[in-house]
Amino acid sequence: MVISLAAVAGVPAGSLPEPPTNDFLVLSNVTGMVRVLDSRGLVLEKNLVYLPRIQLADLSPAELQSLLETKTAYAGLTTFGPAPGTNVRGAFMELQLQRIWHEGRSLAEKMQTRLEILADLRDYNNNVSALPVSMVTASQYDAQAAAVNEQLTTRGATVVAAAAQVEATELHRADGQAGLLAEQEAQENYRELVARVERANDLAIIANAQAANANQQAKDYLANCVAISTRLASLGINVPGAPTFYLVPPLTLKSEVDAERKDN
Repeated sequence: MVISLAAVAGVPAGSLPEPPTNDFLVLSNVTGMVRVLDSRGLVLEKNLVYLPRIQLADLSPAELQSLLETKTAYAGLTTFGPAPGTNVRGAFMELQLQRIWHEGRSLAEKMQTRLEILADLRDYNNNVSALPVSMVTASQYDAQAAAVNEQLTTRGATVVAAAAQVEATELHRADGQAGLLAEQEAQENYRELVARVERANDLAIIANAQAANANQQAKDYLANCVAISTRLASLGINVPGAPTFYLVPPLTLKSEVDAERKDN
């Protein structure tokens, strides 16, 4: 189901300005093409050189308005996800984001908060996408480690038995050539089994490390989902903080930004 944001917001689509088509920005102390706008600030390019990052808080209201009229800034503030439109869940989130935008005390605060939220939503989606794969991988490595450790235990038991056999043959050295031959065979068997245990132990070390790393990665993705959810909740955006997780759908957030452009 696709919902028009203009319909949700109650804004006639024809009354909104056209999206910007240029990235050239003139500031009080520098000019250039907008190449990056994210939660860490603004990066301009001039004469094929990327200039030092500029914080949004350092821009004047007029400069922020000019920034809104660049296509990179406009796109970064008005869209989330690769496709236009949204579903019912997305429409609710769009309303949350609209409310947060209108509650901003200044344009710099509105833009900064919007960029931080969208960055968190992208990070959240990345972790939610990676979590199931990491859990399956961890399960596979756990099974592999269990098999290798079982093999190590079995081979360890055979070494104990072989050692006992060596001791038994040592008691029959006085039996002449037959006793010496039996002792020699028992010792060779013991050495071979010890070598097998050492190889199995090496494999177990590797398998256990792989399983531990895979499980830690799954735990990290889960912890990231929880942490991002908590951070977003503090800003007024609700996403699942525990399984079952779901991806944030594509969002369209143009009406409030277009209204800001139209009013100024």
